[in-house]
Amino acid sequence: MSKLNVFKRIVFIVFGIFSLILNYPVTLVHAADANADFQNALATTPKGLKWKDDDFTVADFAKAYANRIANGTNQGNNSNNLVDQNASRVNNAKITQSTNPNTPNTSVIQMTNAKWQTGAVWSNLANDNYFDTTHEQTASMWLYLGKITGVQPADGMAFVLHNDPNGGDAIALSANGTPVNGQSLGVWGADWNTANPYSENLSRTAIQNSWALEFDTFTNFENSNITGEGNTFDYDIPNLQRQDQHISAGYPALSSTYTNGKSNRGKNYFIMNHNSQTNVFSSYNIPPTNLVDSKWHHVTIKWTPSTEYTGTLSYAYNDKDPNTGAPLTNSVTSKYPIDLTKLGITKDNKKLYWGFTGSTGNNYENNLIVFESIPSFVDAEAKSAVYDDSQGGTQVTSSSTLVDPNSDIRYTYSLNYKGWTKTWNDINALMKVPDNITFTSGTVTYPNSPTNKNPRPIPAEVFQNVTNNQLQYLLPEGLDSNSRNAQIELKGHTIARAPTQLTVPSVHTSFEGDNLITGTDTQAFKIRSRLLSLESSSPNPITLKPNEGTTVPGKVSYIGSGTTPSFSTMNVYQTLNGTKTNLGRIVDPSGNFTMPISANQLNKISTLSFYVTDTLGNTSNTVSRQINVGGLLTFGTVQDTVHFKPTNGSFENKIIPRLDNWQIDVIDSREKGSNWTVQANASNMFLNNDPKYPLKGNLIYRDNSGIDHNLFNNTISVASHTKDIDDTQTKNITDTWTTDSGVLLSMEKGNQDGNYQGELQWILLDALPNI
Repeated sequence: MSKLNVFKRIVFIVFGIFSLILNYPVTLVHAADANADFQNALATTPKGLKWKDDDFTVADFAKAYANRIANGTNQGNNSNNLVDQNASRVNNAKITQSTNPNTPNTSVIQMTNAKWQTGAVWSNLANDNYFDTTHEQTASMWLYLGKITGVQPADGMAFVLHNDPNGGDAIALSANGTPVNGQSLGVWGADWNTANPYSENLSRTAIQNSWALEFDTFTNFENSNITGEGNTFDYDIPNLQRQDQHISAGYPALSSTYTNGKSNRGKNYFIMNHNSQTNVFSSYNIPPTNLVDSKWHHVTIKWTPSTEYTGTLSYAYNDKDPNTGAPLTNSVTSKYPIDLTKLGITKDNKKLYWGFTGSTGNNYENNLIVFESIPSFVDAEAKSAVYDDSQGGTQVTSSSTLVDPNSDIRYTYSLNYKGWTKTWNDINALMKVPDNITFTSGTVTYPNSPTNKNPRPIPAEVFQNVTNNQLQYLLPEGLDSNSRNAQIELKGHTIARAPTQLTVPSVHTSFEGDNLITGTDTQAFKIRSRLLSLESSSPNPITLKPNEGTTVPGKVSYIGSGTTPSFSTMNVYQTLNGTKTNLGRIVDPSGNFTMPISANQLNKISTLSFYVTDTLGNTSNTVSRQINVGGLLTFGTVQDTVHFKPTNGSFENKIIPRLDNWQIDVIDSREKGSNWTVQANASNMFLNNDPKYPLKGNLIYRDNSGIDHNLFNNTISVASHTKDIDDTQTKNITDTWTTDSGVLLSMEKGNQDGNYQGELQWILLDALPNI
């Protein structure tokens, strides 16, 4: 069965101010260890993307200030000599490389590494690197927030979305051009004037048209000794301690983000409103997680549009293990509604800059970033599944599922490319081999490939050269809008001997390409305890000629301790086509036996299973085989999701052709001259799966005579064939369809824009259609 997609349109989202307090104590080390901490970060860097020169831009702060002067936007009176004499006006952000031998070709951004620094790195819109508010977007990265030297570390970094007039040179700037450091993190406003009571003077110095998610490593809650250096933003957070750290979010350029206060000496200061009344997603009950610990922490940021100008941004902090890539259970998560009008999004402009800022003040730390995905370049997902082929290909769906020892097992991985502007090339599959599993062969298939849709064997040396329980294979093709899916299949078996119940753990597989690193985790399950192990050297399936019988061999072994039971006293139980028979004591003294099966016992397709018991009450695993008389007729690759070409016309009736080549394969290993027919029927299609909005139109099959047949709730023959060779034959039923024949969409006028979905069912018959 295939899912249908007709045409698509995309949507957008918006944010408020929310906070998460992280209460772990900070470990302080001596100043001589600052560089050692930096070297530790590089030596332990997780796998990330290698930057191309034009993927991101390192902001030019001098240009940012010149642009503000030219545009007359350097308003406000927030400046401070104490800050100016120390602050650098040069962007401290630098690009270096991982020194971890396990993660070569990984670019590392060093944002800060000393006092009074500011850094900013932005996506390059000119190279199609942007945040598209009309689509779901995912950005993932690794953050390192240091362990600094003899003083409390400071100040942290911020993930920022913006439409500041300074574009790729954006930074928070005081009126005299000093990048705003310290508690501002380079994005919030400058609280540097103790005579200023107006929050507008802060908001003007912030990055304009912006929203920020801060990873704040320093508590700024001074409210009496006000020096004008900015050290009060966190005063409103309840029960705050000096060593606390937090994750917060909000709009830096809104005056309502800041509230004025006055010290006991009459000096003005400002608090950032972490407890906005619009914060319906409270973060205070989330378990604490340390930001500063000389370790890398993974962050996943997801954007989900709601309307043209609203949506939700969610994040997960510390959600992946930096060494294995496996998911962590102690991740910190939250989500925020965002008003895109506050970010300068208009009907004609749906793109945002995205990137990071970071800063230090009188205290400092190593602030480092490694990018793992770029939202507008490639969006793809990886899924995995496990199947027990000794039980007819039953999918393993639970960690408590029991599988026999020595069972045929199959792991599958599906890579699905969703978009956007770049191809996903050079995909290296790093597939962990779980304990108690051995893989022996595999294939990779590209069902939409314009050149080769057939399964391609994974070379034998991949399975012979297993390092650290991991298979490594560079996929032969990349993925793009013309070939969106790669299906990887690994075949093997569970451990042959299991005197006690064993666990096959979940393991992580990583797919590391040029524009995206993603992965998936396999299903865990159990191997049941078996003291008797049964195997058969017969093929599966067993293929016979008409009126031909066969003999199926078996061998049983005892894997327990102590005295081996007598094989000659064991019983063999056989089930053939649902009929169970005790074949009696047919096992010889060495554990071998054969089961003769005559032709008159067989159907065209027969199922056989058998197992062995001993006199002590032990039962072996069950071995299953399929027996095909005269060959087999079956579906091969059937595309999970099929599409019709996008259309923006809702004012006229039209026929919509299929998008790309569909893959619906029939495999026929029967005798030459055998016939088959494929039928199809379709369900109704609905806008965004909402039954209140059905598609106005019909899914049709247009035959060679140009006659249209309605497929909605009707079963229609759409392909037929007579086998014309002796060998096994594979046919894609869509190969003979043209852009004006086969399955098409007849769309009537009056449909709303959006994504319509339904189901298309394929039926394979062992006969030609009735005429």
